[in-house]
Amino acid sequence: MIANPVLEEIYNTQKRLVEESGYDMKKYSENVRKTVLEVEKKYGLKFKYSDLPGGELETLDQQAKIA
Repeated sequence: MIANPVLEEIYNTQKRLVEESGYDMKKYSENVRKTVLEVEKKYGLKFKYSDLPGGELETLDQQAKIA
């Protein structure tokens, strides 16, 4: 594995997120998406995703607007 401080931080963060999700891929994805929404709100950013009609991202976006 290639190692440098930035990559080590990425690997450690991914490992932490996987452990927090209990190794459940759906929960991991939900946690990552929530984090992205928080970053977008905090820093005024907007990340673009594929447009999948009826996809779960739409549901999470709608939930975030309500919260």
